[in-house]
Amino acid sequence: MPRYYIPNPDALFDEWLENLANQLPAIATAIGGIPPALVTDVTTGYADWDLAYDAHTVAHNASQAATEVKDGVRVTVQTAAQAIAQLLQKHPNLTDAQRETLGLTVPKRARTPSSPDYVVNLPPPLLLLEARRAMVVVHFGLNPQNEKLNGKPDGIHGAKIWYRIETGPWQDVALDTNSPYNHNLNITEPQNLEYRAQWSDNKGRTGIFSETAKCAVTP
Repeated sequence: MPRYYIPNPDALFDEWLENLANQLPAIATAIGGIPPALVTDVTTGYADWDLAYDAHTVAHNASQAATEVKDGVRVTVQTAAQAIAQLLQKHPNLTDAQRETLGLTVPKRARTPSSPDYVVNLPPPLLLLEARRAMVVVHFGLNPQNEKLNGKPDGIHGAKIWYRIETGPWQDVALDTNSPYNHNLNITEPQNLEYRAQWSDNKGRTGIFSETAKCAVTP
């Protein structure tokens, strides 16, 4: 028997199941031949579902509120961090070793080699994810925390970006030449996503993968 009459999204399933549980006992009695135990399975199952779904909704709303607080705090501290980073980068006494210690971009002092294996030997791009509604903003590069100071190695065309849903198969999303990349998602329920990236040179040769970055996205 086809099952497409059962809605897939939780909110629609909740409404559908509530109606079924409420109407089923009377109709089953009226038409006869329906096992009472099966009717009970549906009505008690709905009661269990109702409790679980309510708990899930409360937790989801709390998570969204916490995310908003986190994002607000980040904007404040990131503004301060960007201001101090710009001052540091212009300071005449700051050494490249100190830049590395602070996690700042080290200016390039020499021309980058263009050998075929150059991209393979490069450190992979760094990733920073911004989860929004049905979209993930993927910042990639040498300094993704600060797009004003961000960049890519000489001789590199862009970054090849991959993603997957939790532990599913990796999918090639895009080859983007400039950070950030906006990844629009067609989702109906919250998803846990993972991203990784690799440099790509002007001839399409790719380097090693970055560390995996994770985020949760809501529809």
